[in-house]
Amino acid sequence: MKRSAFTMVELIFVIVIIGILAGMAVPKFMGVKDQAKKATELSSASAVSVALEAIHSTWSTSDEDFDWNNDGVDDNISKELSYHGYPYDLSRNNNPIGALMRGNKKSTFKNHGELLTGFTDVAYRIYTANASDPSMGVKFPLSKSGKDTEGKPDKNDFWLYVVDANGSCQVKSDRSQTWDIMSGDFILIDVNETTPLDFTNDNLGIGFRIDCS
Repeated sequence: MKRSAFTMVELIFVIVIIGILAGMAVPKFMGVKDQAKKATELSSASAVSVALEAIHSTWSTSDEDFDWNNDGVDDNISKELSYHGYPYDLSRNNNPIGALMRGNKKSTFKNHGELLTGFTDVAYRIYTANASDPSMGVKFPLSKSGKDTEGKPDKNDFWLYVVDANGSCQVKSDRSQTWDIMSGDFILIDVNETTPLDFTNDNLGIGFRIDCS
């Protein structure tokens, strides 16, 4: 008699094969997704830097108020821009960097806290985005140090926006290299160890500090 259905053993065998194939495909899919998050975040950060420099360029060539945040109204630059010509606050319309974006475009950047001036001669803000989101971002190595890709955001990295810096300043921490910074910088602080960030702590749990001379 001709069979018209699979046996239980055959069905189990097929399910096992599908499970093996899925197990091989999921990590590759997640890797592609993580790479896309990183690329998008790096591109967005580059656009932020370009927008900041455009504001600074207008500020440096004019003594008049101007519409730096694209809302159609000239802004009081003596109050809204720092001594070196960069905005104190990039947020608008519940968007952490909305002042740099035309229309109602949204951004994945999140602002962690208010304007910080805890270090001498410097004011700054801290941001994260999709790849560097502390909860849903790209995973960083949990067991071994030295496996983190330099210059690529993951969930224990963050972006530092230097609103104002007087003198020669450096960003330092116990878990990263040292960066020279200046007013207007929007840079990735890459934490190259297995330590998660603690945004409730002034030093972020990594001995974060800025020294100026």
